[in-house]
Amino acid sequence: MSRKSFLATTLAAVTGCALAVPFAASAQTTASATAAPYVDMSNSQVDMLHQAITGAGLKSFSAAFVTGSGCDQIWGDTLPIGKDPKVDGEIEKARSEGASPIISTGGASGLPLAWTCTDQQAIQKGYQQIIDTYKVNQLDFDIEGAAQNDTAAAARNMKAVKALKSSNPDLKVSVTLPVLPDGLTQDGLKPVQAAKDAGVRIDIVNIMAMDYNQGNQDMGKAATSAAQATLKQIQGIDSGYGNANIGITPMIGTNDDNSTFTMDNAKSVAGWAKSNQVGRLSFWSLNRDKACDSAARASSTCSGVAQSPLDFTKAFTG
Repeated sequence: MSRKSFLATTLAAVTGCALAVPFAASAQTTASATAAPYVDMSNSQVDMLHQAITGAGLKSFSAAFVTGSGCDQIWGDTLPIGKDPKVDGEIEKARSEGASPIISTGGASGLPLAWTCTDQQAIQKGYQQIIDTYKVNQLDFDIEGAAQNDTAAAARNMKAVKALKSSNPDLKVSVTLPVLPDGLTQDGLKPVQAAKDAGVRIDIVNIMAMDYNQGNQDMGKAATSAAQATLKQIQGIDSGYGNANIGITPMIGTNDDNSTFTMDNAKSVAGWAKSNQVGRLSFWSLNRDKACDSAARASSTCSGVAQSPLDFTKAFTG
């Protein structure tokens, strides 16, 4: 989710959605959304994670990204999981400060293990290694671009997820997918269908409410519209999905398509997510949650809008 342009694959026709349908209640709803912003563990601004935990009330974060390399797994800085002193140390420090990690695999520039390895046993073993190494009970699969259309890989992934949930009863799994204000694309629905076919329900279908390439619009309203549309779509695959199975992940500040997710947008989306009992609130990325230098444009280390450090984190944590 470095947010280069994945738009060519997300601008395909989307499933028709009646946005007037209310955001449905669910027996799985929770009191409020869990705030778990993405943290680029290879980014020079990773220390902001600890500032967010100690100063902004952050209790969870999505550590990005583990990627498949054949039938092995590496962090974005190319070091193997469990053998990356910097990343492993940052995760352990965050846990000691009271924040629970979610390990995210894939991203805009990488793929989860099931997309780079065809050995079903090795895939399951690899994901179990993440769980055991980082003592986590949440895995996130960020599936973008052409990867969404690889139905064989998605089937391998969900077969592994089903087995992992059986051997790790507390395991929660999220799938992070590109979205438009009208909902998921047809390709985006394929990983959700793969879960249904494997006999497993995704705990969080996490939408990337960003980079629509439709001009600057009210990005808060676009995010909530996308969430409503996505819920209706996934309920068409499995009627058991509800509000608690939706996650919303905007890109804070200036997006790659030059649209802007503002602080007011953040507050409105956070309020809407809480009142509708959405399962997760995230954003890309914690490393960007500060203003740029006057001469700098928005980048991986700043938001491109006027703000104080961690303003977006505070809006999402409440």
